[in-house]
Amino acid sequence: MPRTVVRSGPGANKPVSIHVSLDVVALIAAIVGLGVGAQLLAAKYRVPSVLFLILTGIAIGPEGLRLIPPDAAGDALSTIVGVSVAIIIFEGTFRLEYEAIWKTSTAVGRMITIGAIVAFVGTALTVRLLLGASWDIAFLTGALLVATGPTVIAPILAVVPVREEVATTLEVEGIVNDVTAAVLAVVLFKAMTAQQLAPGGYVWLFTQRLATGVIVGFVVAGGVWYLLTQVEHPSETAPQTARLLALAGAVIAFAAADSVFSEAGIVAAATAGSVLGSFELPYEEGILQFMQDVTLLVLSFVFITLAALLEFDELLALGVAGLAVVAVLMAVIRPLAVFVSTVGVGFTTNERLFVSFVGPRGIIPASVATLFAVRLRTAAPPSDPSGANVLLGTVFLVILVTVVIEAGLARQIASVLGVTESEH
Repeated sequence: MPRTVVRSGPGANKPVSIHVSLDVVALIAAIVGLGVGAQLLAAKYRVPSVLFLILTGIAIGPEGLRLIPPDAAGDALSTIVGVSVAIIIFEGTFRLEYEAIWKTSTAVGRMITIGAIVAFVGTALTVRLLLGASWDIAFLTGALLVATGPTVIAPILAVVPVREEVATTLEVEGIVNDVTAAVLAVVLFKAMTAQQLAPGGYVWLFTQRLATGVIVGFVVAGGVWYLLTQVEHPSETAPQTARLLALAGAVIAFAAADSVFSEAGIVAAATAGSVLGSFELPYEEGILQFMQDVTLLVLSFVFITLAALLEFDELLALGVAGLAVVAVLMAVIRPLAVFVSTVGVGFTTNERLFVSFVGPRGIIPASVATLFAVRLRTAAPPSDPSGANVLLGTVFLVILVTVVIEAGLARQIASVLGVTESEH
């Protein structure tokens, strides 16, 4: 219901109308409620929550009940997704066990370098050959689909108790590749916009964003650490203050770095979480629990919202070739990247097969592809409406199929392969 506020002083005769759209409030309430319901179902049936979240989003979107129109989020979508991803990545790096990372440093290092390169090049070639896309669109798609991401890996590992080294490798790969995929995709898109760019220009654009994010992340982490450890807080509010400082740190790191270079914010959030997680902090358990709760909420909101924007026409337009791309990514490129990266690192063959199977894509490819597609459909360079359809359709098809199949069957596959922790 509209409310009118009368101002005093100059301009007092001009009432200001404050109107809150009940439709928007109801929509947000519905998404949050459905998200919590999806999480409860996931816990009850021991299935990764992302499966229920993406199916819920489709059910209430344009292809289902049409409760969310395609333009519901408007320009705010990128901001909402960006802040949400920053919180999710901050929480993921904050809770990483660095002793476990050290034990798996070889596997992790190879997965985020050799494995990422294999995935990037292999995906680009597949999209080029099977879909006939231009090289620009092929490499842009390849860059985005490097990311597996903590948003989809964490819910899987929550219900599939694999060996710590295997879980850590998947977690770190997801976090790091989320960051590098987003930055690499932005660099490639900037290059497409610039039309002409020397090879050194790519490296410079990439380095700019990476360095900015790391520097801002360190500065923000240092500020949060100082406020947590060197400033005295009232004992009755200290635990709450610690939780809020951590959350503020994630958002501030993202916003500050992203205001300098696009996608540098994700790097900053990851860096801030990683640095803070390496220190002994007061009320650390409370901070972690709070961040996990917040992450659960924003994960539900963003996944349902993005899934609700999915339109089947874009997927069907790819035809059989689109499904062939997904099949090659799942059955050839992902296993190749994993097996090349995990030679001699202490993983059993079945563990390597399990890691090969678990490579679902999530929020980063979906959100960034949506933003790029909007730009490609305009008349401004690099205008490419057909390329936008290929990019968006391929990314969403890969996300949909990998989440439904890999997240849905992860526990059963782990059991068949005998890689759950209880079986060691």
